[in-house]
Amino acid sequence: MGHNIFSSLENQYIHTPVLMEEIISFIKDIKELRGKTFVDCTLGEGGHSELILKTFKDIKIIGFERDQEILEISRKRLRDFGNRITFINDNFSNISEHLDIIKKKISLFLYDFGISSFHLEMSKRGFSLQRDEILDMRLDLNCKVDARYIINKFPENQLRDLIFDLGEERWAKRIARYICTSRAKNPIETTLELSTLILKAIPRRYHVKNIHPATRVFQAIRIAVNDELSCIDQSLKSVYNYLIPGGRIIAISFHSLEDRIVKNRFKKLKTGCICDLDHRICQCERNPLVKILTKKPLLPEESEILRNKRSRSAKLRVCEKI
Repeated sequence: MGHNIFSSLENQYIHTPVLMEEIISFIKDIKELRGKTFVDCTLGEGGHSELILKTFKDIKIIGFERDQEILEISRKRLRDFGNRITFINDNFSNISEHLDIIKKKISLFLYDFGISSFHLEMSKRGFSLQRDEILDMRLDLNCKVDARYIINKFPENQLRDLIFDLGEERWAKRIARYICTSRAKNPIETTLELSTLILKAIPRRYHVKNIHPATRVFQAIRIAVNDELSCIDQSLKSVYNYLIPGGRIIAISFHSLEDRIVKNRFKKLKTGCICDLDHRICQCERNPLVKILTKKPLLPEESEILRNKRSRSAKLRVCEKI
């Protein structure tokens, strides 16, 4: 969700939804929108939900947000919509537990993965390379494992694999060794300590212009702390069962691993599979369950990237229940 701008005049974050025109277009194609229920699986500061509620006067939204602090920002922003929006403070991986109780059929599931500028600029949880803060990186403060624990307690080989697999960082082995050597003397507590260490670990001639060398490592640690990838897959797997025929799943990714999960889950549904078994063991009927409406992911137009630079890595995929 890393795409907001800060308004110092209003002292609040104004969520600038990415690929909003494309999203609205896919929503308009859903038949008989009157009275329908949507689920915003990643409510954030409420930017997507606000524009959807304004554009489609007869729909209701159930909004999931795991970060209590951001949920309160969204609650204030969307209060004028009254009972048209229901707020749920939980991880979208637990959607089934709530929808089983609510017992509503859903016309749209919307995902906008990642973190927001609120996390980077105001949360003081160590998400940003630009601020010297305690390494935390938890989206849900009830989580027991934070970034400090991973950096200071994980064995070197586990740290190496985490940085390589989740950060796709070629210098993972060297970085893990530097971290372990440093923490043996003193615990690594802050973002500045970690980023300085990574700068030393990666040879200067391999530093990429305009991208901090520690970016991939910070990304990997954040994904691990919040178990983001398994949550995405678990949620995508479960929401199909709550869609009405003709209902849609829209997913916006900002990371290649996120996009790969969406792509693969949509492919499985297209082949008629709702399980996680090997195709040789799978007992699914193999009749297509969805049609994929985006053969390739949609990318933001250049004009949108100029308005909102954090949209540049966004990829949007859509499927529709048959």
